Amino acid sequence: MIYYPAALFQDEGQSNYGIIIPDLPGCYPVGDTVEDAIADAKTAAAFHIEGMIAENMEFEKQPRSIAQLRQLPEYAAAVAWVVIEVDEAAFSRPVRFNVSWPEYLLQEVDAYAAARHETRSGFLAKAAQQAMR
Repeated sequence: MIYYPAALFQDEGQSNYGIIIPDLPGCYPVGDTVEDAIADAKTAAAFHIEGMIAENMEFEKQPRSIAQLRQLPEYAAAVAWVVIEVDEAAFSRPVRFNVSWPEYLLQEVDAYAAARHETRSGFLAKAAQQAMR
């Protein structure tokens, strides 16, 4: 997961809220309530990153901290800071690779994955991540 600090703003006399995610320039979600703005920020951040990847643009995978960002004058009027969680695995490009296994083991993996409505690749990726934790 990547955790992006986000500044929550509410202009004087306005009822809705805006969010700026400093490490995702151009991503400006909004909402009628704080909760709506945060929910929109999660969706907007994912779409924004997806678009950046489609355009072969780099995106910040190690965002700055809230403490660093609070020091910047452009965020002085922030009402609050929130953290937007983005699953970076969803934006990785799949890579094909070959593996040589005994046939019986491959059949067991396929049966196990199918019984859980998963793909072989998805199951193996999860198993690898779990083993490395």
